[in-house]
Amino acid sequence: MTLATRAASRSERICSALALIQLTSLLLLTNACGGGSATTPPPVPTVVVNSLDDVANPPSGTINLRAALATAASGETIKFASALNGATISLSIIGEDHSILKGEVYSGMTYQGYFDRDYGKSALYARKNVVLDASSLPAGITIAWTGGDANPARVLAVYGNLTLRNVAITGGYSLAEPIPGNDSQPYTLARGGGLAVWGTATLENCAIYGNKILGDYTASRDRGSYGGGIYSDGLVLTNCTVSGNWAKGYGAAGGGIYSVGGADNQGGQGNNTSLSSCVISGNRATAQHGYGGGVFTLSGGPDNLATMTVTNCTIARNLVEDNTDLFPYQGQYYKRGGGIYMGGGSLTVISSTIAENEISGLEAQFNGSSNMGGGGTAATIGNAHVVENAVVQHSIVIGNLKNGNPEDWFAGSLINFYSNGYNRFGVLDFSRILVPCPEWMDLSRKHYPEPGDLDTLNPGDVLDVVHYHPFIVSVGTDAGQPAVIWYAPGTAATDQIPTSSYSFDLVSAGYTGYGQPTDDFLNHVLDTLRNDPRLGSGFGSEFGDMTGTTWYGPAKTWPTDPNNAPWISFWRSLDTDIGDSLGTAQLNDAFWGTFQTEPLDNYISMTVSKTSRSAQLIKTDQLGHTRPSGASGDVGAIEK
Repeated sequence: MTLATRAASRSERICSALALIQLTSLLLLTNACGGGSATTPPPVPTVVVNSLDDVANPPSGTINLRAALATAASGETIKFASALNGATISLSIIGEDHSILKGEVYSGMTYQGYFDRDYGKSALYARKNVVLDASSLPAGITIAWTGGDANPARVLAVYGNLTLRNVAITGGYSLAEPIPGNDSQPYTLARGGGLAVWGTATLENCAIYGNKILGDYTASRDRGSYGGGIYSDGLVLTNCTVSGNWAKGYGAAGGGIYSVGGADNQGGQGNNTSLSSCVISGNRATAQHGYGGGVFTLSGGPDNLATMTVTNCTIARNLVEDNTDLFPYQGQYYKRGGGIYMGGGSLTVISSTIAENEISGLEAQFNGSSNMGGGGTAATIGNAHVVENAVVQHSIVIGNLKNGNPEDWFAGSLINFYSNGYNRFGVLDFSRILVPCPEWMDLSRKHYPEPGDLDTLNPGDVLDVVHYHPFIVSVGTDAGQPAVIWYAPGTAATDQIPTSSYSFDLVSAGYTGYGQPTDDFLNHVLDTLRNDPRLGSGFGSEFGDMTGTTWYGPAKTWPTDPNNAPWISFWRSLDTDIGDSLGTAQLNDAFWGTFQTEPLDNYISMTVSKTSRSAQLIKTDQLGHTRPSGASGDVGAIEK
């Protein structure tokens, strides 16, 4: 990827300083003559790096990156002299052995909050807002840690906001190391091999590649190996490549990116994080508990809910795999989300391609569900975190594998799955989505398919020529090969999306009379299904009379109430019996829309409503090309 840049030369900085002196003199003269106070603000200060050397005390007239970071005020822009275009700043000094940033703390299995933690060694560390701007350098600037395995350190840690423009970060290695005498934190936190940021990381035209993290091999609730390339609270990436990064440990999440999403924000909402026109490819997570080979999104943390939005992105050939150093496993073990894993909050995917990611490992059943799910995308199962909604629009999700078998999207314990239409899927798995909740009008949770959606497709139908990065190397499913940067759309994804806005209806449904021994709502559901010729009049006879199998509130905690076990068991068994007879989503908007707002009998009253939603082709693709290129738009990240 070309790192577009902008920086001031040393002479330009001198000119700026002279201009400031002249302006100050003029203002003093004006005030002395009774001209009043000045209204023109002074120029924004800038520090200019003019040396590639990494020394603690550069000679007079020389400003290296380490000195610039130390002297710049919070938020002051650090630029790079034009003579450094395309060069690499090779860091060899560990600036901080005990980098302090916030991290979550648990007491046993109980979440306590986010507090200052020891993140270990960083080549560069700052407790302020940092801006590194190489946007005037056509080939950008690369910042590399050179210590390797023998002398590990991440490249940069910032306790504040970080802005990078046209900067590459590589060679970082964050290692969990013992902290003698610290019972509350026995190891440093292995987080962010390239970047660790407690604040918002805003990256434009950047490349984060060839970084890694190695966590400790002891089971713990808050010492996972997080973010092989980037670990950040808030995150906004535009036109960036995150490839060839690796997270390894007992637990590992986010081989490329780990996004918390605004954990310590007030008001119950995290930062809505975003990836736009980015490549997340060829990253790896290796662990007994592995999540998100490409991206892990917590979307706000346990106390906040937010959305990660992925637009015009290619997420490809990332891998979650077993950590064989820990064999034989003791207890439970999980592998989920080869491309993206939702640990909380919501996820929106627009005009993106999620392809050829993979999870692999030992398969097992724990707590009644599979330990593996979502070669492409997966959401959490159970009550560890809250996942809200997934929204997918104009996207390709295909060619992703679970132990060599197709599985592209694993819905997990989502509240709702929404399609905005014109998606191309291989295999969708809704088997663990939350069962209906009548109090919240959530009988219909699977709002799919919508206009133009297709599934059970083959990769060759929707993926065409693959394009690769010129020098970044994958550590993912194709380790050792050039990292993927985009796929041309295949025949079934080309010229598909209308150029004008289109509308569709979402169905919400609920009923009253639940929580009573007279509740016979499930009998009405079975009767409706028996009227469908695809199932037949004898469908579900083994269930018998379902009167009294009902839903109990309250809506916020009902899945954990033992009284709801029969309700949950019915819906799981019903899904199994229906199989694929009614299509991938089984009981979706089309089914629930057959009910009317009316009393079903003396005990049950239904409420059904429809909400119109619209969607439209976005204007450009991942490469900045105008959509559409033909009569209609193409599905996925690239407009052919």
